[in-house]
Amino acid sequence: MAVRRTLNAGDHAALNALWLGIQFQDASILAIVIPAILLKLAPADHTPVLAAIATVVAAVWVFVPAVAGALSDYARRHGGDRRRETAIALAVDIAALLAMAYTHAVGALGLEVACAAVAIASASSIYQAMLPEAVPRSAWGVSAGVRGAMTLLGTVGGLAAAALLPPQQALFAMAAAIALVAPSLLAIPRETSGAERKERAVIRDPHDLNVTLVARGWIVLGMTLLNTYVLYFFHDILGVRNASLGTGMVAGAALVGAIVSSVAAGILSDRLDRRLVVALSGVPMVCAALGFAIAPEQRLIFLYAALFGLGYGGVFSAGWALALDAIPALGDVARDLGIWGTLSNLPGVLAPAIGALVIRQGATPRDGYRLLFALAAASFAIGSLVVLRVGRRPVSSAWSVALLLLVTLVRQPFLATRIRVRQWGRLPFRRGPTVLVANHQHEDESEIVVERAFAQGDWRSTLITASSRRMYEPGFFAGRLRVFARIMRRVNAGPFFYALGMYPLENELSTRPLRSILNALYDEHAEASLYAVFRDDVADTFPERVSYVDELLDSRHFAATAVRVKLAHLRDPFRKELLARTRAEIDEDVARIVDVVQRGATFFVTPEGYYSVDGRMRPFKGILERLTPIADVRLAAIAFDPFRGRRLSMLYRVVAPADPRDLPTSVAAARPITTSALLAAWIVGIGLPFTAGEARDAVLRMADAAGPAAFVDPELRRDHARCVDEALAYLERHGAVRGDGGRYERGAPLRDPRFPIVEDMLAYQAAFHAETSAALRALSER
Repeated sequence: MAVRRTLNAGDHAALNALWLGIQFQDASILAIVIPAILLKLAPADHTPVLAAIATVVAAVWVFVPAVAGALSDYARRHGGDRRRETAIALAVDIAALLAMAYTHAVGALGLEVACAAVAIASASSIYQAMLPEAVPRSAWGVSAGVRGAMTLLGTVGGLAAAALLPPQQALFAMAAAIALVAPSLLAIPRETSGAERKERAVIRDPHDLNVTLVARGWIVLGMTLLNTYVLYFFHDILGVRNASLGTGMVAGAALVGAIVSSVAAGILSDRLDRRLVVALSGVPMVCAALGFAIAPEQRLIFLYAALFGLGYGGVFSAGWALALDAIPALGDVARDLGIWGTLSNLPGVLAPAIGALVIRQGATPRDGYRLLFALAAASFAIGSLVVLRVGRRPVSSAWSVALLLLVTLVRQPFLATRIRVRQWGRLPFRRGPTVLVANHQHEDESEIVVERAFAQGDWRSTLITASSRRMYEPGFFAGRLRVFARIMRRVNAGPFFYALGMYPLENELSTRPLRSILNALYDEHAEASLYAVFRDDVADTFPERVSYVDELLDSRHFAATAVRVKLAHLRDPFRKELLARTRAEIDEDVARIVDVVQRGATFFVTPEGYYSVDGRMRPFKGILERLTPIADVRLAAIAFDPFRGRRLSMLYRVVAPADPRDLPTSVAAARPITTSALLAAWIVGIGLPFTAGEARDAVLRMADAAGPAAFVDPELRRDHARCVDEALAYLERHGAVRGDGGRYERGAPLRDPRFPIVEDMLAYQAAFHAETSAALRALSER
């Protein structure tokens, strides 16, 4: 395994050398070589044919990077070598280039260009993933600058070759350039240090990544508009006899300056605000494009080219480093960078068609190209301004609000078929930082409260909740969607939950599903022996002929890894590593929640962390200590009335705490008092046979004795006899009480599948009421 060290200029150059060959091809193949070939193969239709080919190539660059990156990540996790994969893709690309040199038909040319595009896009996606793995985060800006310089050198070389050589010879030169620099792959170490690998567990706010995507998309749109039609501008408008030579000379002049600005901007971006470096780099690009639009004169072309190159180098290098900052460092890095490239290159798919349409809108061809260049200038300006939004995260995004609205519209009617919900009180419609604290009894209550609170406004402010980190691990839905279990075992639904405003927060500190422990160990100890990781008595329970961590994580053993294991049953140093990781994750989770609440969000939390087992609330966890000083605190005090109705009856109140200094007592006292709770408390308390009339009278007396601060179910107040009779009938049907001659006595413990972890719902409801009564007394005495 390679050890990190400080990288010098030579190291950066060796690690980025392959960009010379890749860009030697990419810079000129569509800008000069293919247009020049089409002037001979399709002289009458060269513009629409080029637009079609360029659109296909753009589509390849949209869809291939993410797929190639994901496949490379998968292969790497199973012993693959990104260097070998990159070399194979380059070999396919070289073969396609050589085939192009001997083509004399438009159809064959289009097919070969597409093959070359697939190969070079795959190679680029896999290759770029190796660089952040080999370079420390503190040097990403420098590496991005050197990458930019190598890219631009390759661009200059490719444009020069395309301008000076016939198209067929230029294709040979592209193949030779790639073959010459391919051995530099050996300079890239295959492995990275364990310290850097751990960064793949980081869950990042997607806002910054989304902003870089949008900014990059606008820049790509402007670049594609210019690159696709610049040769025809020289040929059709300026009347340059050798348009290929003219295009190459102008582009070469621009890119010579861009090489210097790329390295300088990369170095500066490691020391200054990367956003500012990228934004300022866009200014000369805007000026250059406007120059083409306002005064497209041949004597000014080289001035425009110099301005464009000055900006392009900075946008290219610092922009890539900015994107790396927003992507988890080593978490499926090839896939993540591929997706970033896919989404940011989407505008390039439409740009050729847009450009052709814009050119036709001009009263004359010259006016059409002026409109084209003005549109490119606008694209550069928008991209430069958008990038300034990096780091300025909104409290909520339109996408999250829309997704939560969709889920609310779908889920609430479904939940209503199983649960009858009654609510009293609501959050203020206009509110700032807010914390909504609830007690925890049932798995559906959080979704019900959150989605109802969202539907009741304020829709300008996001509403988030904390969820177990188990929901952010592969296979969460497999245990809940049995029909799709086989295909969901490897699916991580974390991004979906995060988009809904469900933030991860570790709530299982002593025991976890075995699968969760194995996933946490996989990065560093995939090949560790299970007997080295776990105590012998635990490892003996695992499936036979399974000896290593990665083997037990195979989907065939999905059911076996659902068992819960105590963290204390791990051997050191694995236990210490897992505990240290857990502490770091908790700190990260809490910091993320505190940050979004400070910016105005409403945070719903059940501080107990896990459901009540016996009816009494669990201790509140420490996150409230960080949130209560910065937010308005409201309570969602929840009670269930399980002995009444065909559907599970849920009642809750949204109120301010009676004592902000004692939130557990305030929550317990604010909970609605239900028929189930009063009847259970009386039956458990007397321990003697009773009649229905005695039960009715007792429940009414207890409701009256609860005191003025208690909130008794209004239905119970209106008709206590009907409510008690309904509850008694439920208890008798389920064997919790036995009736004989009009008298009842305690029966068997009452199990309720709606509360699967509760041993006896009668005792549960009795304890629940006792805690509510004690909390009311405690508050009245203060």
